[in-house]
Amino acid sequence: MKAMTNTFRGSPIRLLTALLPLLATGIAGRVEAQSQAKVGKPSPNRAGMAVPGPIATEVRISSEPGVTLAGTLYLPAGHGKGPYPLAVMIQGSGPNKRGGFAELIKQLSADGIAALEYDKRGVGQSTGTYEEDPERLTADAAAAIATMRHRSDIAGSRIALVGHSGGGVIAPAAAAADPDIAAVVTLAGNVGDGLPYVRKGLYRQMMKMVVGGRDTLVGPAADATMTLLQARVDSRDAATISRLRANAVDRFEAAGFPRPQAEQALAMIDVPDAWKGSKLRSASDLKALHIPVLAVYGTKDTVVDDASAARAALASNPHARVVMLDGLGHSFQEGAVTGASDEASKLGPYLGSPRLVAIVGDWLRNTLSSKIGRGMGQVR
Repeated sequence: MKAMTNTFRGSPIRLLTALLPLLATGIAGRVEAQSQAKVGKPSPNRAGMAVPGPIATEVRISSEPGVTLAGTLYLPAGHGKGPYPLAVMIQGSGPNKRGGFAELIKQLSADGIAALEYDKRGVGQSTGTYEEDPERLTADAAAAIATMRHRSDIAGSRIALVGHSGGGVIAPAAAAADPDIAAVVTLAGNVGDGLPYVRKGLYRQMMKMVVGGRDTLVGPAADATMTLLQARVDSRDAATISRLRANAVDRFEAAGFPRPQAEQALAMIDVPDAWKGSKLRSASDLKALHIPVLAVYGTKDTVVDDASAARAALASNPHARVVMLDGLGHSFQEGAVTGASDEASKLGPYLGSPRLVAIVGDWLRNTLSSKIGRGMGQVR
């Protein structure tokens, strides 16, 4: 192969960070569960006085088919016997366990709001097989909601869904199917429908990876990959799949990937969880919501860049608000320099920026103070 002005930089793994809702790699979106004991520490209330940490209760949630999700319900101490409003926390992509929302849960508890976290199916103490399938994950969220509504200490009409990254796809989907959900919060949530959204993420990531990346080279590679994925969705014959896959590898090579890296990249992208990208409906789900919605993004997020798409999807919802937080990356930690995913382990608590916690905490406190929660802001 002749030397090219367009050359590949980075590894095929980096290519996948744009496909977090679809792939089971958990790259950049993966949460290593933090100690749940941290949630139980005292947290200041609105008057600045320390209040007891939440009371943690183990719960089990029955989902389909025959799956039992292991969860922890955090009930606020010092706020009576309830029933309490509730925030159901939905993890991002990857085999994630409980523990990723510790800082936010502490603030919610101080405000008298209960919170539920659960291990994803096939992860931690949950049964079943782990899979990053939007339909399965939405069913799990619905099962968690139903279980909580049967509790006398939870106000079933004041339940909010809080999803991070890929969880920001599941939260709107569950809310769109449940007219009794009170509010939705998405943190760096992906916004798009089907394989066209997958192409957008793939194209954006490839343009970053290829030195001197040009649409005339990167575009055909992204298109060839989507044609292959669509053929998988349509259950085309083996000969057709082989031909389309070879064409996609050729297009990657033409874009500047050495042949071995092109083949490796396709091997990592052409997997069942990527084919399920055709099921994505997060833009449509957001458009269908007429309840309060808060969508938060960071200006240094190198994984999800969907604030504009969120604004468009929520444009007709007078109870929606889109917020950009300066200097925060995908994990919403203070101190980000580049926003790259490998910074996360060197920074503060996951989803722990005091600015994020304050904005989400204030919004949920005000929104869940009544069943309707109207007038809580607008898209901007």
